[in-house]
Amino acid sequence: MADLAPALEPLTPEKWFRRLSGMFVEPTRPPWQDGLQRPSTVAYADGLSPCQGSVSRYATPRHKFLDTLWSYYVGDPPLPQIEPEYHDVFRSVLRKSRSNYAPMCVAAMLDRLELQAVSTFVDSDTDGDDLAAEIMDETGFAAFSKDLFAYGFGMGESYGMVVPGGPGDPVLSNGRPSPSIHAIDPRRCIGVPDWRNPVRLSAALVRQYDPIMEQNIAFLFLPGWKWTLRWDTGKRKWDLVSERPEPVVGLEKLGGIPIVRFDNLNGMGEYEPHLDVLDRIIDTTLQRIIGFWYQALRQRALRGDEDEEEEEDSPDAAAAEPIDYDKLFRAGPGALWRIPKEFEIWESQQTDFGPLLTGKRDDVQEFAAVSSTPLHLISPDAAKGSAEGAGLLREALTAKVRDRRARFTPSLKLLWRMAFAFAGESERGKRMRLHWGPIEFRTLAEQASASSQAQGTLSTEDRCERIWQMPPDETARNMQRLTAEDLLRAPAPGQPAQTSPGAGELAPATALAGSATGDDGAR
Repeated sequence: MADLAPALEPLTPEKWFRRLSGMFVEPTRPPWQDGLQRPSTVAYADGLSPCQGSVSRYATPRHKFLDTLWSYYVGDPPLPQIEPEYHDVFRSVLRKSRSNYAPMCVAAMLDRLELQAVSTFVDSDTDGDDLAAEIMDETGFAAFSKDLFAYGFGMGESYGMVVPGGPGDPVLSNGRPSPSIHAIDPRRCIGVPDWRNPVRLSAALVRQYDPIMEQNIAFLFLPGWKWTLRWDTGKRKWDLVSERPEPVVGLEKLGGIPIVRFDNLNGMGEYEPHLDVLDRIIDTTLQRIIGFWYQALRQRALRGDEDEEEEEDSPDAAAAEPIDYDKLFRAGPGALWRIPKEFEIWESQQTDFGPLLTGKRDDVQEFAAVSSTPLHLISPDAAKGSAEGAGLLREALTAKVRDRRARFTPSLKLLWRMAFAFAGESERGKRMRLHWGPIEFRTLAEQASASSQAQGTLSTEDRCERIWQMPPDETARNMQRLTAEDLLRAPAPGQPAQTSPGAGELAPATALAGSATGDDGAR
């Protein structure tokens, strides 16, 4: 074990910065060790080498590969590959052939990953911690969390950062300035997990471009410290802004780095394993557009031979002007053609594009199946399919969302522990519970039926939260109102009791329909 001691020694900040900077432009995976040929490799006599123009985690630099993945998400994927001499002619057609199915499999999960509240050691009520609710409102956590998850689902990893509050920031109920929470694009951030506790980071590097100063800035985070560097374009190197680093105070028990890494399943994006299917859909669309384009006007031809007695090499034939058949047989509503009886007109027939349309539909269905995305979200016509098939896809999506929740929960808890620490309430992070929103969205009739059938099995509070899909704060408010109504219905001394629904029963579906559509009509 003595030989391993040098490898376990901590790196200097300069070495950390060099190593993390190099990881921005290196592949994120080592090459396959099986020696088999793949689309990203070319076989030579001495072995396999990376293929020019291929995109793969095993050969493409990290910043380029993440850029490619994100381009599919924002609707700007690479153009279909054709011969270079046809690029200028078909550029507009190539652009129109790109189909944007990648974000649909991500949107189906983002809609079901809503963190509604956080219960803590100090405030463990069912409606969540009040201080956490304040931080959510002040920092726009609902939007930030969607960006955080979108980066992870699109590129396989994402980063969240907590910044302590300062003068001028909103003030929380405890009198401390509210910390802010940010989602960081992984293309400008990289973090190395701590091998002893993979949820925490051993080091992190964040890059950004300042459009005002026109400078590239980098922030290096090591446990308890932060270094700021600027890129010197003249010397072409990074220079420290200050020789003395800034201390990171308040996170000593949480690793000392205010950045948390979120990893998706296998460290890959949701549609990353299915890029070939997406490219196949684009190629099929391109073939259909080009086919329609060329066959918008049918090709015509004349069949027959000219007079055999006339010799083409005779002096009269050589002196005659060539016949312009395009001008002679001009097409138009008032055009009239006169041709010899020995000739006949041939017109090409339009190609049957049914197989192309069917092939694209099959590819779309395959993408929905392999990505566990309900087909009706991609193709509206699929809503007419069988209920059993739709139920199976919905079950697959539900299982996938539960898996992603389980993977993101430890990182989210660490992120909130940092937020509480910067807010001066580190005790709240000792024990936490995340309140997620509903995975499946039910109609009002389904909710009313389930609520009536659950009486005697579930409490009113559980029915509000689990069946009516109310967030924790609305559930608590509704229980208070039901209790107040019971108190108002209580008979005065000496009067008979009134028979009315008690707190153990929910209001009829027609009464709840108004409140559901009023406050949360989209639920």
